[in-house]
Formats: sequence, C-alpha cells, structure tokens
Amino acid sequence: MLLKVSNLNVSYGDKLTVQDVNFELPAGKILTIVGESGSGKTTVIRAILNVLPGGGKISRGKISFEDKNLLDLNPAQWRSLRGKDISMIFQDSGNMLNPVRTIGSQFVEYIQVHSDLDKKSAHNMAIEKLTLMNLPEPENILNSYTFELSGGMRQRVGIAMAITFQPKLLLADEPTSALDVTTQAQIVGELMFVTRGTGASMIMVTHNLGVASYLSDEIMVMSQGRVVDYGATQDILKNPQAEYTKTLLAAVPEIGGARYV
Repeated sequence: MLLKVSNLNVSYGDKLTVQDVNFELPAGKILTIVGESGSGKTTVIRAILNVLPGGGKISRGKISFEDKNLLDLNPAQWRSLRGKDISMIFQDSGNMLNPVRTIGSQFVEYIQVHSDLDKKSAHNMAIEKLTLMNLPEPENILNSYTFELSGGMRQRVGIAMAITFQPKLLLADEPTSALDVTTQAQIVGELMFVTRGTGASMIMVTHNLGVASYLSDEIMVMSQGRVVDYGATQDILKNPQAEYTKTLLAAVPEIGGARYV
C-alpha cells in the first residue's frame, strides 16, 4: 500500500477540526475528496505533506507512506521527500511562486535543490516539463513573472514543477476551481495524462462531483471534519450511504433530464 491514513485527527489550538479519518491509496490510483468548504478536505492533504497552516497540528493518528510513518520524519527527511516522492499542486499555483522572481529562476533552483544537475541541464529539464504541459513558447514562460500569465498557464506551471521528478504521490488542492470550464477540462485531462502515464497516485480535493466522477477510482466524502462516505467511485455515485452525499448528488444540475456524474 502506497499510503495509509489511520485515525487522523487535526487540531487548531484547542479546536478539533478533522476527526477519525481513515483511508488507503494503492499505487497508481486516484482518490478525490469532496465536500463543502470547511469540511476538512484541504486539511487532510496538508497533513499528509506536513504543511498545515500556523497553529495546526496532528493531534492523533498515523500516516504511512511506503510503510514509513511520516509523523516520525525529521526536517531533513521531509526536505528530501517533498517535491520528489510527494508533490503538491495548489489551488492557484501563482501563489506558491515568488512574484518578484521569474518563473525560470525559481523552477531551475527547485530542480537543482533536488538533483545534481548543473544550471543548463536544469533549465533544459524545465523546458521539457513545460512542453509536456502544452505551454506555448516555454522559453518565454521561464522569462515571465507570475502576473504575466493567465490562471490556466499558472496551473500548468505548477503541475510541471510538481511532476518534475515523477513523484509517487501527487496532492492536488482544488487545482481547477478558479478556472473557466474549458480550461478546467484541459487541466483535468493533463492530470489524467500525467498520473496514468507515469503510474503516480493522486489525491485531489474538489467540490466538483463531475470532476470527481471522471477522474477518480475512489471518492471520499467529508462533512464537518469527518468522513461520511468512502468507496469506489461508481458505488458512491450510484448507491450513496450518507444523506449528505445524496444531497451533494441532488445538487448537480441536470441537462436534458440527466445528471452527468
């Protein structure tokens, strides 16, 4: 099993915000976590990467990655793991980049931190990854600042950086929510291409059941910090157990009398 989360609790100060989360993710599979804002979705994936915002802490539980408990890692071990074996794609990748530095300077630095490549080789690798993400004129992208790119282009840069070292696990925090429908479809297609093409596993946080139904092997539904439904995608969509899941499905708009989830 690539990833196993057991009895995970996350607290902010004295407030318990995520409680008793349990799931497993085999290699090569995609799990989506769905639920309304504030349900704990993003907190779960940030806990996996140990990047909870200020005041957040794992108050109970175990997170095993390739049979190693991530909660036992020291800072040096985390630096080695993040960006190589486990990578994260943020909701707006522009926010994770320094706005006063070019994308190229940051991308090349990122590659060199995690490898022995010289600057020229790292630059060539960055070009290769941007090309893979269907970004036009990747050399110009590297010379650009984040504010000079559209939301879809920033997301592709974020995905390109996240997949640079072919991680075993991708964590995606609503990577399509701020994009128009056409760009959403393109980004989802590229994520499918990356994960299926490399054999990587992925956990995606989304509020879009259409994206979840298309993308995932399994769906986990969260409400008020707890898991209320969890299972194979078709089981969740066709035979939901929780009333909350039924409510989410009922909220999906109909087109011609049919719901496309």
